[in-house]
Amino acid sequence: MAENGLKISVHFSGGAELLFNKVKEHEVVLPNNANPWNIKRLLVWIRDNLLKERPELFMQGESVVNWNMKYKKMTALCLSQLFMEGSRFKEFGKM
Repeated sequence: MAENGLKISVHFSGGAELLFNKVKEHEVVLPNNANPWNIKRLLVWIRDNLLKERPELFMQGESVVNWNMKYKKMTALCLSQLFMEGSRFKEFGKM
């Protein structure tokens, strides 16, 4: 864990990188705070801090946009791997 937050790597592919200024990989430090990080909070943080255009193509309400089942499964797999590695992501199932 970084001194001033939780350092993670965020990867976008399958066209999603176009929403993030055509950058596929982002190294970011999530700020420390009293509440543990979960997927819902991470998605909002990504939307507010990394997303460059067309937020309606990234999120609908409080969830990611369902492009199709293939990308949804790949996204779920990648997010679950990310959260299994991060010890501060304790509320994985509470969205």
